[in-house]
Parts: sequence; C-alpha cells; structure tokens
Amino acid sequence: MRIFISGFTGKRLLVPVFLLFLSGIVFALDDKDIKITEPHFTGSNSSIVDMMNSKAKEKFDEYRDSIISELGFLPKNFTNLAKGFANASVFSSDGASQRGYEGYNAFTFTFGFIGALQLPHYSILKDIMNTINSGGEGNKGSDFIKDIANVPFGYDLQALNAQFGINTSKILLEGLYIGFKFSKFDTNWIKTIPISGFSFSTMSIGVNASYQFIRQKRLFAGLLVWRGLNFGTGFIWQNTSLDIALALPLGEGLSDVKVPISDNISISMPINEVFNLDFKTNTYIVPFEAMTSIRFAWFLNLALGAGIDVAFGGSKINASGSLTGDKDKVTITGTVPQDDIRMDVAPSLKFSLAGNSSPSIFNVKAMFAAGFNLGPVIIDIPVTYYFLSNGWSLGLTFGVTL
Repeated sequence: MRIFISGFTGKRLLVPVFLLFLSGIVFALDDKDIKITEPHFTGSNSSIVDMMNSKAKEKFDEYRDSIISELGFLPKNFTNLAKGFANASVFSSDGASQRGYEGYNAFTFTFGFIGALQLPHYSILKDIMNTINSGGEGNKGSDFIKDIANVPFGYDLQALNAQFGINTSKILLEGLYIGFKFSKFDTNWIKTIPISGFSFSTMSIGVNASYQFIRQKRLFAGLLVWRGLNFGTGFIWQNTSLDIALALPLGEGLSDVKVPISDNISISMPINEVFNLDFKTNTYIVPFEAMTSIRFAWFLNLALGAGIDVAFGGSKINASGSLTGDKDKVTITGTVPQDDIRMDVAPSLKFSLAGNSSPSIFNVKAMFAAGFNLGPVIIDIPVTYYFLSNGWSLGLTFGVTL
C-alpha cells in the first residue's frame, strides 16, 4: 500500500497542495474534497473478475482513508495567507504614480510598472526557520506546510500602467489636480510565453484628485523648489486573473506505478497528472494621502508622504487536480490469466478545492519617491511601506509634464 501512497500522496501530493497555498486559497480539506476511483476489471472468468474487483474496492478504500489521514495535519483555513494576496492587490494599485510632481502648468502623462509584496514579520519567519531546522527528516515537510499555511504572504504585479493628470486651476479650482489611471496586461499578448497552459492578466481603472493646500515655493532662483503640501484621494478598481493548467510537478517515479490489488495480484501503469487553477481578485481602493516634495538643483526630486488605503473586495479561487492511470498501458501481474483479464476503468485520484478571501480594510502607509525632473521629462521610483501588514510596493515611472 505504501507504494501507491508514495506515488499518489506524501511529498508528491503536497506539491500541488502547496501551490494552492501560494495562490492565496482558503479551504477546509476533508473527505468530500478527494475522490478515489478504484480500477474495474472485466473478463470471461467471472469468479476471478469478481474477486479482483472486490479486492480492488477494499484496497482503494484503505488508500482513501490513508490519504485523508496523511493530509489531516492541514489546518481548517488559511485566512492569513489568502489575505496576503488580496492585500498585495491593494498595494500595487498606484502604478504610474505622479506623487510629488504637482505644480505643473497644464497636464502630465506618466506610464510604468509596479509590483507589491506582503511579507511575514521577522518573528514569523524566525519561527518557520526554527521549525524547519529542528524537525526530523520524516516530518519536516508537513511541519513546514503547517507553519507556512497561515503565513501572511502575498504578491501582485501591474506591468503596464498609464496616468493622465490635469491642472484644473483655469477651469475648476486653483490648486486642484485630477488624474485618470488605466492599467492592463495579458500574457496572451505574448506568443512566446515559455509555460504552456499559463495565463495571467490584470486590469485597473481609477480616478484621483489632489489639492495643493500649500502652494509651491521657489528658492535661490529655482535651485531649490518646495512643491508645497498636497492632500489627495480617489477611487481605484483593480482585477487580477491567474489561470494555470499543467502537469503536476511530481517528479520522477510515476512512469510505471505499481498498485497492489491483493496479496498475489498487482497492476502497474503510467500515471497522467493534471493541475488546474482559476484565481480571480477584485479590489476597490479609496486612498487618502498627504504628500510633499522637494526639487534640488533643477532636476533631483524627492517626495515624502503618508496616508491610508481603505480597501474592499475579495478573491475567489477554484482548483482541481487529478492523477489517473492509463488503462490502455496497464500490466497485470500475479496468478491470473492475463490474456483474459483486462481493465475497463482506470484508477484515479481527484481533488477539488475552492475558497475566497478579502483584503484588510485599513492599510496605513508611508510613501517615498526619488526621481529626476529634467525639463518636461519625469523618471521616478516610488516606494510605499504598509505598516500594519508589513507590505511593500516598488515601481518605475516615466513621463512628461507641461
């Protein structure tokens, strides 16, 4: 029985389960989520066929109980990990940022990318490393999964962002700047994606408004420019979609799996492995920010600010995997007339999981940016740190301002 278990479960089945964890899933794994189909045999010798089918059902019921038992260490939910991915969507919502460049005369256009991470606090990482280092070889894998399952970790990437800002001083209100943001990316645009069955897409739409509460001041003939103090808010909708369909990375050893049926009968066959993941996140962000910046020597721009992102929304995930024997390539060994016995239903293991998560509602942040403003040209590197979640975002922005 352990031969089958090592082929279908143990460390190998933990690989696809671990992939689900990294995708921010929230689920409770029980016997309803795992389905095992025993092999079914047919042939002219009804007594031998009935015996083999009876033994197969009995043996595969034992396998199923063993699988549930081996995965029993999994916690019932993974809310911290799921929230990490939802939070990362919020953290990456400020692509093509124009923070610290208010004071332009007419308009500004920027484009760029931004990535975001939520990282566990140091104390959590230390606990995980202690678990790994102190665990024995036999239980290190399961201890690691148990600890990492609820770690607040997440990531997101908004690859292509654009923002158009307008100075409304002549048409609405002096000192009021309004910006329109759009972001879209789809791996289907790239025909040479090296991973077959992989699709990743993002989209973001937003509007923001910034009011220059304290006006810009020029000192030393423009050598030093303080851009004043700005207060801003807005609304951003953001969507991330990830679809994966691939063979499970279970390693070698499944090309000819041997499955005992009884004490003197066994079958062996190659195994086909499939993993499907459908992951979608929708977040709605309302930022509240205070920002100031200084330009040195006519080109170096440094910005500093603070704020809070109020976020709503959620993420949904549907995942499934299967390991199915190839009944056309099965070999039956033992005291049976092989020429007369054949398999008409192949054995299989299938699991199906689903879950959802939501971001933190209040995300307090500190903002920093360093860049160059050479005449109308903007090159900027915005960085944001989220205190409560230990989250980071980093971007690169290019643009022009007139």
